[in-house]
Amino acid sequence: MAWVHDTGYAPAYDHTGYPVSVLLDGTETASSSARTASEVIGWRSACECGWRGMQFYPRSEWLSRTGSAPDGVDGWETGTAAFAEWERHLDRVLPELAVYDLAKQLADVEERLHAAVQAARFAGLSWLRLGAVAGTTQNLAVRRWGPTGQHLRAAAPEWPPGS
Repeated sequence: MAWVHDTGYAPAYDHTGYPVSVLLDGTETASSSARTASEVIGWRSACECGWRGMQFYPRSEWLSRTGSAPDGVDGWETGTAAFAEWERHLDRVLPELAVYDLAKQLADVEERLHAAVQAARFAGLSWLRLGAVAGTTQNLAVRRWGPTGQHLRAAAPEWPPGS
């Protein structure tokens, strides 16, 4: 299985990861065919950029009838093993990726929060109550989400950047 960090950050698409099979002769292959299945001695994490993980997962400890990396080695579903090592690789080669992802999440949350405030106001909630549940004051809630709060919403991060 291949791993792609698919949040829209273009440089991340140059770093598709996968568990690579290590063969008896020390070479690696991204796929295990019937011909090579018996030659697989284990797996390690890999990236299309050429990076290889340090952790080796021996087949003697991780049984596989087909030669493909078992789920426990792949780690995608649990966020562990080879997958986790590849994610650490992404953190090192793309340190800005976390900033991109969090800014995108923040913009999404800001948009949902604004819609929720508008729905609550439509339902009759006061600015005093909205400020209290948002952890702020009535005045700040009005300034942020009220009719004159347009300038504050415009200061929120635009998504995607440059749009």
